[in-house]
Amino acid sequence: MLTPIVHADTPVLPWKLLHSTPRAPDHFTQGLVYADQQLFESTGHYGQSQLIAYILGALTIQKTYSLPPNIFGEGLTFLNEKLYQSNWKSHEIFVYDTALNPLQTLHIDGDSWGLTTDGHLLIMSNGSEAIQFLDPDTGMVLNTIIVTDNSGKQQQDINELEWINGKILANIWHSNTVLVIDSSNGHITGQFDLDQLSQNVSQHMPQRSHEQVLNGMAWNSRAKTLLVTGKDWPLWFELEIQLH
Repeated sequence: MLTPIVHADTPVLPWKLLHSTPRAPDHFTQGLVYADQQLFESTGHYGQSQLIAYILGALTIQKTYSLPPNIFGEGLTFLNEKLYQSNWKSHEIFVYDTALNPLQTLHIDGDSWGLTTDGHLLIMSNGSEAIQFLDPDTGMVLNTIIVTDNSGKQQQDINELEWINGKILANIWHSNTVLVIDSSNGHITGQFDLDQLSQNVSQHMPQRSHEQVLNGMAWNSRAKTLLVTGKDWPLWFELEIQLH
């Protein structure tokens, strides 16, 4: 079982599990996003990476698009009626319409892990303490913030991202902690300890590997709930959260 990373001087925020839903346990989830009354998922692993569209109510797969075998899928977001899917090592972001038709490829500097948007720019993590803001038309970095706690210590391993009302939610790789980050300066304002979800998964997967960790968050702006899962996890979790 993973030990949650807790910043001692950062508030631990309340959350409530509304319900859980079974799902295929072989999706190495890297990114999730709600768009146009659908849920979309990006999955990883070379030779297995996909972009997946779900029917929202039932959370059943509607359509899939397979990435080339040399591409490792990563983060996913939705902006200007287009899906943006990052990938690990090829320094590219793929752009699609919501029917999963490829439209464009953006070339970026460096690796890409998580991806979200503030409604204007792409917001990207790369596994370090930096979160970058990118031009959605060119992939050019326009701004960078450094994630720090109250002591000024930098937090690395920033992974999957989600934007909610000026805050960036970010999970720390190989932990059960989701940080709440001020998007203007990178300061950590709160944290969620989601170890309970990991324990629930362990009841279904007692032989879980070290890489089958929490990853994948999608904010449902209509229901005001957060959908959470993990890499090869057999369950979706819908949460009610408080950001302060």
